[in-house]
Amino acid sequence: AWALSQILVVTQNQIENVEFSEIFLNYYDIFVKNAFTNYFDILKEVSCSPMMGEMLSYVGSKSMPFVKKDTTLTSFPDENYARELQQLFSLGIHELNIDGTLKLNNQGLPALTYTDEDVQNFARVWTGFDHAPRRANSEAYYWDIGNRIDSMVINGPWRDYSPKADLRGGYIGDGYQLCTDLPDKHFLWKGATYRLVGSSKLPLLHTQPTWWFSNGYSIRTLDLNASSPLYNELCNESSGSCNFAPVVTLNVNLSCDT
Repeated sequence: AWALSQILVVTQNQIENVEFSEIFLNYYDIFVKNAFTNYFDILKEVSCSPMMGEMLSYVGSKSMPFVKKDTTLTSFPDENYARELQQLFSLGIHELNIDGTLKLNNQGLPALTYTDEDVQNFARVWTGFDHAPRRANSEAYYWDIGNRIDSMVINGPWRDYSPKADLRGGYIGDGYQLCTDLPDKHFLWKGATYRLVGSSKLPLLHTQPTWWFSNGYSIRTLDLNASSPLYNELCNESSGSCNFAPVVTLNVNLSCDT
């Protein structure tokens, strides 16, 4: 854990309220929990940490279209994390052969793993991150800018929604299915996963403009019948009451209750 913390560093110089210990201990716990997992999971959790978001300044980064529409100014997303993630946390700046020696380009110079254009492109990936709402049971001043304990959340309007090219001539997310590629009623198939996000129609992990619920605009919601096989799986009834689990994964295919 200590060795990982020396790679994925946050420093007091970039974090406000350095007199607090909980925020730094909570960040260090990422490496304690994941010391024997895999580096991808560690990078994923670090990338969502508000401490790293402040350290490398991408918390609050907004897409150029959003800024243009909001202020009429032209402003590009913050490139700090997009650069450091590649240079310091993963790829490094030069491509290597299988034996660890430098790959050379056509001019006989070390081949670069990425370019400034790649950094600008990947900066668009790290738009939309914001502090989660503050909670009372953490060490903080009342004037603090946000929650430094819980993972950052996505502010939908800030996100850059355009495709982002990867380093190999494709696009990030090429390996994921589109909604149109999924089979009919895939949400009832074995392996479908449901996550409890609360009773609000505006959960933290989603953004739905308030005007969606204004007069003259209707939004469809799904209300499951008590006889529905999916309802029974999610409800997990005991003594006449539902015991909703944080995560439910279907073990069998379910029939559709029409």
